[in-house]
Amino acid sequence: TSLMSTIMDEMENTLQEKSLKEIAQCEEELGYHWCTLQPNISLLYRPSSKLYPKLQQYCQELTVASSHIILSNQSHRKVLIKEGLLDYIICLPWLTSGPVQDRAKELVTMIEQAPDVCIQPPSLVNITKATVAKYYCGLDKVLQLSVPEMVWDMLRN
Repeated sequence: TSLMSTIMDEMENTLQEKSLKEIAQCEEELGYHWCTLQPNISLLYRPSSKLYPKLQQYCQELTVASSHIILSNQSHRKVLIKEGLLDYIICLPWLTSGPVQDRAKELVTMIEQAPDVCIQPPSLVNITKATVAKYYCGLDKVLQLSVPEMVWDMLRN
């Protein structure tokens, strides 16, 4: 637990010292480019861990913060849309609570204000998939299955 505390303290200190905008600007200057955002967004849709709930919440806060940094870049927003993940970002504030929900709302607001994105309400299918991902099996699995396959999988387990 000492190592974990040290890691969490360092990450928290970095976020307190640098604004999300400063970090995004640094990434842009270094030429970082994301080809896929699914692994990052998938971290936000892991079912709750009963073993390490505080660690999971902290990781989700950091993931939302990093998503904010990543998605402040227009080319990264294009990747998000191309991968069909925008609806899952929009659903995030509905499926989270506390500081994670607050950061998720800020993330959605930032995307709404971007001139290159036209936000529409998520489809009912994607709202359902987001809910199943968050509380049942995670986003990776949900994105691989059709709705009938997802229901069949849930009934079997």
